[in-house]
Amino acid sequence: MNETKNYRRQAKQQPPFEVSSDFVVHDNIKHDLLGFYSRFPCKIESCCLCYVVKGKLKVSINLGEHDVVAGDFVIILPGSFLQVKQVSHDTLISFEGYSSTFLKKINFWRIISPIMQYVVKQPVLSLNEQMGNFYRESFSIMTKAANFGPEFMTDSIAQSALVVAIDMLAGALKTNMVKGEIVKHTSRDHAIVGEFMQLAIENYRSEHKISFYAHEASLTLSHFCNVISKTTGMTAQQIIMNLIIMDAKTQLKGSDAAVADIAYSLGFSTPTTFNRYFKTYTGMTPQEYRNNDNN
Repeated sequence: MNETKNYRRQAKQQPPFEVSSDFVVHDNIKHDLLGFYSRFPCKIESCCLCYVVKGKLKVSINLGEHDVVAGDFVIILPGSFLQVKQVSHDTLISFEGYSSTFLKKINFWRIISPIMQYVVKQPVLSLNEQMGNFYRESFSIMTKAANFGPEFMTDSIAQSALVVAIDMLAGALKTNMVKGEIVKHTSRDHAIVGEFMQLAIENYRSEHKISFYAHEASLTLSHFCNVISKTTGMTAQQIIMNLIIMDAKTQLKGSDAAVADIAYSLGFSTPTTFNRYFKTYTGMTPQEYRNNDNN
């Protein structure tokens, strides 16, 4: 199965990014393709699992800056915003992508919940050599299986591949096969975070108030905010703000839509309110950001 041309076509149409079929896998993504995601943030509609075989990158995921090197595993949740800031010419990445439509069919947020608290705070995880080899070999096997054609790459196989990838990572986190300090939280805490992230991604354009999300989670506002803050290292308001600002940046750089239309699409009652909000968090007005070639 050859998806490279499809990826290139989609990349030129930023934003958003969505894989072209329910499940896509490759073990030879190189620097030239990644360069298409360097111009401005791109909204990722799919779930993307990436293992860096060689090279190094600097990426922004939901406004967080990350230096990514060989041996790192990257999980990009659907609804995230990605920008590749730098990429070395020797970069080689193994990749699995799951479409937003497919994720809804398999209840993705339940599958990802065991590692949600880690991924929200640390989307880039540094694996030890043994676990890294596992992911490299599994991506290679799935790539070969995909080449047999769609008759072999069924929904059940794609779902199994995702479950195995997530469960193995959960095991690695529990047994110190992931380098660096990992902060652990209760299963109830990460379930709350998982529910919030799903709600936030689905509703941030229309619901800016944290009270809405606390109510949907059947929690008091103070308890809800405390769980989100201690589990993710960010306040719930910061998470909503990140989604709004990244969406605004993506529309400003990736479309010709009027600033007023972007403001309304993000749930602001007036363009003036949006302008003030955007400038508070970025230091410039939406139009200044759009006209600034350095962003």
